[in-house]
Amino acid sequence: MKLMKFIPAFIALTCTANAHAGFFSSSDDFKCGREDAVKSLSDYFRSDASGLLQSDYLTKGRYNYDKPVADYQNEINGLVVSVSNVSTSGNGSYGLNCSATISVKVPQETLDVVSSNPNYLPSITRGYGKLNNGSVVWNDVSYSAKLADNGKDVIFSQFNRTDLSDALFNISALSVNKNQIINAQSKDNLDSAKAEYKNSDRNLNSVWRELPDSSRNALKKEQMAWINEKVAKCGKLSDTESNNVDMKHRIEIYQCQTKMTNDRIAFLIGDN
Repeated sequence: MKLMKFIPAFIALTCTANAHAGFFSSSDDFKCGREDAVKSLSDYFRSDASGLLQSDYLTKGRYNYDKPVADYQNEINGLVVSVSNVSTSGNGSYGLNCSATISVKVPQETLDVVSSNPNYLPSITRGYGKLNNGSVVWNDVSYSAKLADNGKDVIFSQFNRTDLSDALFNISALSVNKNQIINAQSKDNLDSAKAEYKNSDRNLNSVWRELPDSSRNALKKEQMAWINEKVAKCGKLSDTESNNVDMKHRIEIYQCQTKMTNDRIAFLIGDN
């Protein structure tokens, strides 16, 4: 039942992906920069991104979806896709030869995801786009455009940049999945910080055990003072296991404890 629910929408999107309605009085005044042609181009990218969403929502091939498909679709529908610097350079085999600058305003939620993990940046720029003042900009996008036989719809093809729609899909998915992605990333960071601390703590215990008895006795009070200082500066390790403590602070506790522990090891073995 779940499969049948989404397949009609996917078929409808893919079947109309290349043709978009315009309002042209005749084919004679059709140019790449006509207002309706420009709007149709923006609609084309959103429609193509919607097809990618419908497919991936079914397969979960790229993202884990924890919200209704309508939430992701609404995000795509709300993306502001701007077309500027449009030029026409004559006719080609597939219609008018067009060139334009395409830009899309990136939601703050998507920017937050990229800020938390820069590895996501290529997914919204697709390699050749540039993130500038909160928008991704693609310069010199060339394509062909022609009127359909009904004199209203615009057919686009021959794009030299084939993954703008993919970028729009990623931008919208990252925006809706912001909390899921950042929480998972924070959990990974917490686990990594915890592992690093435990490793440094084991090393410290090993160094301490290898000290001569006389050295351990002489340093015992100093060692206890250092432990108290570590708690005062970094926070309690027990807080790192509490879900009531902010994830970022839990990570910082581990990182601070690890640094002080490594510094203590260096002191005990005479490396500082």
